Amino acid sequence: MQVSSAHDVPALSEFYMLKIFANAILMLAFLMLAACVSVDSKNQFVSNASADTGELQSCEPVPEIKNQVQKTKTELQGKNAQGLDPDNITFLNWNIYKGNGEDWQKDLSVFAESHQVMTIQEAMISKDLTGLLENHDFSWVMNTAFHLDGAAAGVMNVASSNAIHSCGFKVNEPLIRIPKSTLVSYYTIKGSDQKLLVANIHGINFTLGMSVYRSQLEQLHGAIKYHSGPMIVAGDFNSWSDERMLEVMKLVTSLSLSKIEYVINNKTHIFGNAIDHVFYRQLQPVSKKVWQVSSSDHNPISVTFKLKPESRLIAVREIPEACAGSC
Repeated sequence: MQVSSAHDVPALSEFYMLKIFANAILMLAFLMLAACVSVDSKNQFVSNASADTGELQSCEPVPEIKNQVQKTKTELQGKNAQGLDPDNITFLNWNIYKGNGEDWQKDLSVFAESHQVMTIQEAMISKDLTGLLENHDFSWVMNTAFHLDGAAAGVMNVASSNAIHSCGFKVNEPLIRIPKSTLVSYYTIKGSDQKLLVANIHGINFTLGMSVYRSQLEQLHGAIKYHSGPMIVAGDFNSWSDERMLEVMKLVTSLSLSKIEYVINNKTHIFGNAIDHVFYRQLQPVSKKVWQVSSSDHNPISVTFKLKPESRLIAVREIPEACAGSC
């Protein structure tokens, strides 16, 4: 039988004290937010391409998706219907801290001038945000996680072309019960039959174990695994531990994604781990940069991609009949 040394007891006590303290802080935060946060059980769709808000379709690969995509293609023969530039897909990922940082509008406006596609986390619908995006002639769609003081908050996909289809899901934080949302959008590419899939995730943050975090990533995998074309998977993964980063890399491997290496890595880190990521497939990075800003608690990641030559042809792959031509 092993006997604990005298040094083991204080360490164990300190662990439980930290655990109790963390739980107390979380409960306090929840009580403070409860009065001003409202949560809908359904995925709520908000977009400037639609006059109405409504329930966002789930990302299950069902036959109706094909019809929806074809219908949407017809409906969008107008503004920005030409598709993304295959030689210059300028991409930005940024958690904008609910617009609480100083001069966030100025920084976002600068980024909007030089990017075709943006994935935004902690977006909050306001005249400042939607007006800025529309002034730059962007189309946007958001999967609402919750409402804060009546304003929709969640993840938002923004592009110079309309999304031909979007779907999403959300997962409740197990401790504070406030959801994190995920959004998947599909975009046409000029001169190609391929569609670019853009997945935007805000990872679960407050957990005492790995099961809920792992489940969220598995749900994302299930939502996009049948897409045979190019894709970008980006967001605030809240991958602040080695265990969480291991789960993220399992997702990357299972989807045949590539990660980006940075000569100067200014990505936001917690406990030594980067929490914001951009992964990609069937695209070639031309340039990349992590911008240092004071307008958010996250630094935005910028990547310029071009479509790989082999991806300009229709990829042929055995996929379920229900998902063919639409995923």
